[in-house]
Amino acid sequence: MSEFILQIEKLLSALSDPEYRYLALEPLITYGLLTGMILVVVGYFSKAPRLEVAALVVIGVAALTYFPYKDARTAAQPRMEQVYKIDAKPRVEGFAKNSLEWQAISWQFKLLVLCAFAALLIGIHRNKIGLGLTAVTVLLTLLTTKQAMWLNYQDALAYHPNLKRHDAPIDQRTGGSAPVLRERTEQRKPAPTVASPIAPAAQAPQNSSRSAPATMSYQPAMMQPFSAESPHSYPAPVAHDRVAPPMPPQAPQAPLTKQQRARQVQPLPRY
Repeated sequence: MSEFILQIEKLLSALSDPEYRYLALEPLITYGLLTGMILVVVGYFSKAPRLEVAALVVIGVAALTYFPYKDARTAAQPRMEQVYKIDAKPRVEGFAKNSLEWQAISWQFKLLVLCAFAALLIGIHRNKIGLGLTAVTVLLTLLTTKQAMWLNYQDALAYHPNLKRHDAPIDQRTGGSAPVLRERTEQRKPAPTVASPIAPAAQAPQNSSRSAPATMSYQPAMMQPFSAESPHSYPAPVAHDRVAPPMPPQAPQAPLTKQQRARQVQPLPRY
């Protein structure tokens, strides 16, 4: 319990510091306006007048939060300039530029507060004026919410270098990086050996002598003499050539069958 009390005391003392106070009030503006706008739309379509009244109250309070926020931001600017003017001069320039933009849109918050409370006084569904003021309040709330979120984003870019708009040290490539080797998830396996069938050898041509009559005797192939009319004739060798001329090609002889060998008649020798 004592720790809880100490934390509350530290938070109250921190709110007295304008540098923390403007940081604590800034999200209240954005989320308050966004919540009020959603409640107005839901209450209108669900026909809940009390919800619409509560939504207009939330919008008016969120718009009023802008004024203490602007004062705290203006009070915190000199100290922030003293802290960052040496180490981070662009931050000082960005903060001053955003502060000027916050001050430039002050008329939107003033007009929003006026429209919200005027719609509450007249009544949302009493007449067309109240309904028109409610519609203007919703449109103006949408505009101011967009402006508040945009300026908050600009501050985040200045004070949070981890955002994607900045070049982080991890994104800077000073040299060519080595290609990353992928881990082998599967071990290579040799391809299975596939036995290809061997084509059978060409069969020997069938001997036409099988169909011939048994009385036919074997006659050896006669070689043609060398002559000019023969297609296999070769020129006579020259006297000074030392290499013998090649022999003419001979026709292949078919093997004899057993029946032909048995009936083969041997010629008688001549004297």
